[in-house]
Amino acid sequence: MGETAGVLAAMLSSGIGGTAIGATRYLAGATDPLTLGFFRFGIGFVLLLPIALWRRERWPGVRDWPATAALGLLFFGLFPVLFNAALIHTTAARGALALSTLPLLTMLIAALFRVERLTRRKTAGVLIATGGVALALLAGLAHAPEGAWRGDLLMVRSPPRSAWRSTT
Repeated sequence: MGETAGVLAAMLSSGIGGTAIGATRYLAGATDPLTLGFFRFGIGFVLLLPIALWRRERWPGVRDWPATAALGLLFFGLFPVLFNAALIHTTAARGALALSTLPLLTMLIAALFRVERLTRRKTAGVLIATGGVALALLAGLAHAPEGAWRGDLLMVRSPPRSAWRSTT
């Protein structure tokens, strides 16, 4: 994938992600975080499983099933529950800003597990983006709803998905 296609994919992903955060925040008060996570990812599973079966995608080897199951529970169990619980306590905008710290967390965890090497360019890019997020959060701190810090903290503590992807 070329750099332009990658940037366009990132823009599309950000737009879709922002829409998902807004919709989740809208529904957060109407249901509990577990039910909301089940519907979000359960519907996706039901829609994508037939496509994966039809395309005859390769499944993980039996030896990898425990790790695959653990990652699945982490990313499709714990993450959505924390994400949905966070949006109960904060606004969608603050939740999206806090969630955008994931590149920093991902970069640090990937470096810690030696999955990816830190470079000056990556580090500078992530620090600039995260600095922008911090400034945006601090700028609206006075207008935050009471107890919004709980949602912000839950959102930042949600496990970063991409840090655990296999490099093979």
